[in-house]
Amino acid sequence: MAVIDLGRVGPAGDNSVGASRPGPLRRSPRRRWLVTVVAVCCGLAVTGSARPDPRGLTPLWDVPFTLDANSYQLVGDGIVVLDRPTGRLTAHDARTGAVRWSAQADDADGLAGARDGVLLIRAGVTVTNKVVPEGSPFAREFTRNTTAVDAATGRTLWRQPGETVTVVDDHALLLEWDENGERARRIRLVRLRDGGTIWSRDGGGAASLAIDMTSGVRAGRVLAVTVRGRAKVIAMTDGSVVTSGTLPRPGVARSEDSFSVTLHGGQLYQDRTVRGRTTITAYEIDTLRQLWSLEQPSGGSFGCGPVVCVSDGESISGHDRATGARLWRLSAVAGVYPLTGGLLLTEQENGARHTVLEATTGRRLGELGRGLPVWDSRGHLTYLIAGTRQPPGRTSVSSVDPASAEVVLRGTVASAQSCRTEGDLLICVTEDNRLAVTDLG
Repeated sequence: MAVIDLGRVGPAGDNSVGASRPGPLRRSPRRRWLVTVVAVCCGLAVTGSARPDPRGLTPLWDVPFTLDANSYQLVGDGIVVLDRPTGRLTAHDARTGAVRWSAQADDADGLAGARDGVLLIRAGVTVTNKVVPEGSPFAREFTRNTTAVDAATGRTLWRQPGETVTVVDDHALLLEWDENGERARRIRLVRLRDGGTIWSRDGGGAASLAIDMTSGVRAGRVLAVTVRGRAKVIAMTDGSVVTSGTLPRPGVARSEDSFSVTLHGGQLYQDRTVRGRTTITAYEIDTLRQLWSLEQPSGGSFGCGPVVCVSDGESISGHDRATGARLWRLSAVAGVYPLTGGLLLTEQENGARHTVLEATTGRRLGELGRGLPVWDSRGHLTYLIAGTRQPPGRTSVSSVDPASAEVVLRGTVASAQSCRTEGDLLICVTEDNRLAVTDLG
């Protein structure tokens, strides 16, 4: 049996690797594991801790790729790569790497997502600079336009003002900003295939826009909030106003002050940080009725499945959604992510180690050991990767089976900066700046 010695995993070192996670920081995977991988430390080699899979891994193809200059998007059975400096889009067959089409998109700056054979592109990205009173300068980046491309042919389907906020079913929600990217001019829901307008409404000068990004929850509400705290809850289906009201004003006067509104689990959360203290307030989304409020050292809130998590810079705690009561508290954790079945995944040691917890009690259920998680496009945890010492300069890949609670050591791939999976394909950006696709079997 081949012996794979796992090296250090983290942001530093020659064998450092990273794992891509879906879209906002605190959303992810699903399910419970009783892990069969033994944690490896101080150079200990993996011998029988994880059952090896005799099928191994099969490299399929690779192309030049750098994280600074390129981005990619899986669309059906293809992978589209954008080269930002040249504005060139190239579509590859996901299994063979064969080029299907290539098209020019001169002002493309990023890929905003894909659904039903339509690829959305961020176009006309603008950066503005501003100085907050009593603070330092900061930059604001926003997208002026969205371009939709047929993923099968590369043909442009439509181009409209506004950046893509989210895709719901076969529609895209677009937000058009003012010249400085500070106030919303217009909010529109359009059809993906032809860009036809479903509804359109004045942006009302909103400075913040939020939707519910909870995995598995359909985004049915849009929250728009002005700098004065005036809030409107808008129905995603027809653009009508469900309710409106006034939230406590942000009060951001210095660069270290902050204000944010989020929707998760069907509730609205407002985080206001002023002079090193954060106030977190929860509201019913359809009525804007206040449910509870708490004050703490500088931090913020985020969704943790059946509970809401609160960070204070030194610890993360789980709170009852209805009352705000603290249910548990963890110190020395770098992050917490919701899993299905009322479970959570925690990160320790800057993301190098992971633990499964019960969400409502914080009770520790199992250790994943060393390695970084790899997610698929639905936010499911699928694999663990880790830098290796023997053989040197490689990345080990272990599959996670939620049904059997088993971790299987599959083999190694070229040293990777980041990876994701889709079906039986592993897509990694390697340390030598290649986009490499591997058949997982």
